[in-house]
Amino acid sequence: MVDISLHLLDLMQNSARAQATEVALEVAEDRERDTLTVTVTDNGKGMDDEEKRLALDPFYTTKQGKKVGLGLPLVMQAARMCGGDVKVESGPGSGTKVQVTFSLSHLDRQPLGDIPATLVSFMAGNPDIELSFSYVGEKGTFHMTSSRLFSKREKETLGQIALLSLAEERLRAGLARAGFRPDGGGVIG
Repeated sequence: MVDISLHLLDLMQNSARAQATEVALEVAEDRERDTLTVTVTDNGKGMDDEEKRLALDPFYTTKQGKKVGLGLPLVMQAARMCGGDVKVESGPGSGTKVQVTFSLSHLDRQPLGDIPATLVSFMAGNPDIELSFSYVGEKGTFHMTSSRLFSKREKETLGQIALLSLAEERLRAGLARAGFRPDGGGVIG
């Protein structure tokens, strides 16, 4: 994958496949500690200890017709390439939390990518899942939930494409206020 936002989409899609009705994504940049932490938490069916172990194996998948499951192993590789790691917390019936850390300034860190477009893509493909998103940046915090992103009037008068376009616009504005800057990965200024 070419950027971190694609890993995030994959992790959120794992939540959807685990029958989650709520997915929370947090992206936190801490320049003082030189860390980028992304966390995906869901209320899906969860995993037992053996499933958690297997989920990090690229040759294991639960998907019918596929021979490999690369989502978690790929994000783990991307994190470890730049001094980070992946933690998976889960239990049967209690959802899953995946936390990925990266060294923010490490030369091998992938760019964050287009976070707003990634979130809109997830919302478009999973309209019945409540998405909560938080970004913690150098200028503050931005938070949004998919159910409160639009007014009742907007939901009644705008079509799906217009709503998604409005969602992306609001996400970009909120992220900018919190100090989010799309980057090229690695050594940042």
